[in-house]
Amino acid sequence: MNLHKSIIAATALLGLAVAIPSFADEDKSVTVEKTTTSKHHYVYYGDHQIYFAPESKTYYWQTNGQWTSGTTLPTEYQAYVKTKGMEIDLDTDKPYTKHEVVVTKYKTEHKDGG
Repeated sequence: MNLHKSIIAATALLGLAVAIPSFADEDKSVTVEKTTTSKHHYVYYGDHQIYFAPESKTYYWQTNGQWTSGTTLPTEYQAYVKTKGMEIDLDTDKPYTKHEVVVTKYKTEHKDGG
C-alpha cells in the first residue's frame, strides 16, 4: 500500500515539474503580445470629418458633437463619401481618439498641395 502511494506521489510531482515551465512560457508570450502596436487603416473624408474602416466596414462620424459609429451612414451623410477620401493608418481602433492629430495633418498636407 505504501509503495502504491509513493508511486502516485512521484507521478504527481513529475507532472508538476513538466507543467511549470510551460506556464512560464505562456506568460512570456502574453507580455510580448501586449507590447506590439497594431495599425488600423481608414479612409478619412476631411471635409465632413467622416472615417471609414474598410476591414470592419464601419463608419465613424459626429452627430451633435458626439462620435457615432455604424456599418451605414445616416442618409444625410451618405453623399459625402462618394468622393475620394484620404487613406490613413492610425494606431487605434477608434479613429476619433486621434482626430485632432488627423485634422492638423490633413490641413497641413492640404495647404502644401499634398
